Amino acid sequence: MECPKCKANNSDDAVFCSLCYENFKPKAKDPAASSSSLAAFPEVSSVVEDFIITGPLMIREEGLYFFMKACQRREDNRAGTMIGNQMGGIVGHLIGAGINAAVDKACDSPLYRPEKFHYRLTEDIIESCQKALADAPDIPSCREFFVLDKKDIVSLEFGFFGGLTLKANYLKMEISGIDPREKASGYFALRGYPIKR
Repeated sequence: MECPKCKANNSDDAVFCSLCYENFKPKAKDPAASSSSLAAFPEVSSVVEDFIITGPLMIREEGLYFFMKACQRREDNRAGTMIGNQMGGIVGHLIGAGINAAVDKACDSPLYRPEKFHYRLTEDIIESCQKALADAPDIPSCREFFVLDKKDIVSLEFGFFGGLTLKANYLKMEISGIDPREKASGYFALRGYPIKR
């Protein structure tokens, strides 16, 4: 058998090429990938609790997949930051950062990401994301993602000046960067998401 990729000769019963490791057997399709249509956006910013999560968003029939390119704590509403801003200067900034660090240590608060979500590795579902890579090419570079199930979403509402407010049973999120807005709102409406008009 001749390899279609590198043209090397292999035995007739070979499963993969001995030279380039091309798979000769067709891969079984992931039923979730073939049965579920999707829409993807290259970079959205989501505000969840005291965190800002940025990365691609994939909207599927069963829920919203938020890929985490970056996650950082919001510092603007924290006590130390407000005290530091009132004091001003470098000393005020250092004192504010020290207060925030002390509060984090005393409360043992989550420093890196919200605790409400179950995080999964992107590599585990990369096969089912192939159709989304044209719209959101950064998905493979994101290490983790979390899913908000459609059944948990209470309402979706686009703001007058843009942005999307998502209310779920256990949280409220503000999402920006879903452009074009018409693509998302049409997709949500056709798939039975609880979108407010």
